[in-house]
Amino acid sequence: MTQRDDHFFQHLITVVLFLLLLLITGTLGYSWLEGWNWFDALYMTFISFSTVGFNEIRPLHMGSRLFTMLLILLGMVVIAMLSASVTSWFVRNELLTKRKMVKMKQKISRLKNHIIICGAGDTGLTIINEFRQAKKEFVVIEEKAETVSELFEKDPYLYVIEGNATKDEILEEANIRNADGLITALSLDADNLFVVVSARSLNPKLNIISRAVEKNTESKLYNAGASYVISPNMVEGMRMASVILRPTVVNFLEVMTRGEGLAVQMEEIDIPESSVFSGKSLAEIGIPQRTGLIVLAVKHIKEKKWNFNPGPSYILTRDDTMIVLGEPEKIEKLRNLLNA
Repeated sequence: MTQRDDHFFQHLITVVLFLLLLLITGTLGYSWLEGWNWFDALYMTFISFSTVGFNEIRPLHMGSRLFTMLLILLGMVVIAMLSASVTSWFVRNELLTKRKMVKMKQKISRLKNHIIICGAGDTGLTIINEFRQAKKEFVVIEEKAETVSELFEKDPYLYVIEGNATKDEILEEANIRNADGLITALSLDADNLFVVVSARSLNPKLNIISRAVEKNTESKLYNAGASYVISPNMVEGMRMASVILRPTVVNFLEVMTRGEGLAVQMEEIDIPESSVFSGKSLAEIGIPQRTGLIVLAVKHIKEKKWNFNPGPSYILTRDDTMIVLGEPEKIEKLRNLLNA
């Protein structure tokens, strides 16, 4: 709860207390002036300060009429205060929400090399959590207003755009031209296909990962421009079979890829273009000796070829990506060495 909300509720409580005090004062006043029972006195007080225009319960004496006039005046003031408080709170929150959205869109327009996630369903939420843990900047596009509200409740600082990801203007709003990648995890293959086509036309260099429910949709998504197509059904089937056939391996990979609360983790390291290690062999660099990391594999981007357990004579280039295993601080040390 914000400081402004606290101020509003404090003001509202004050007004309600005045309202209760007015009811008690009116009830006691009519009981004393007219000798009425408490219910008649309370009823007369209520219809007086609410100015509903009902007739008097019984004829009033001059003193009671003056008392009624005072109740009406005070009642109008209290009701006006209550109405003003509630109205100003709603207006202020609406303005704050609009201001927040404008600021968020301005920040999104300045992002570079971020990831766009289309769809915040079950699959999308898993992706969002993974990117949040990896501290990678991303923008979420979600069409359902209630889902957008739930995302903001969980993380008020999340970059979320409410809209249809198949529309070019929504992708432009997510700053797709400066994005590094896009993941479309919509529930319908047709929608994912539209997103892939639009995204590829807006940013030809974009790395696009698409979800495919139906097997026969994969080829269409690749032809439309998807870099990778993931089929949940196939992945789930392979995982289930692997848990039975090679449970220890699956458990190891799961632990390594999650990396939550672990002393070691698996990470990919790109060789920067300006790195002093580019053109040198692994023996010359001495990654295990200098950092304590294990180099599991190296992938050459242009050749799209994996070299598992590379030997000391393997020469690194700026187009290589290393898969290393070790402690997080050692991985950070290697990044610093490569960027030195």
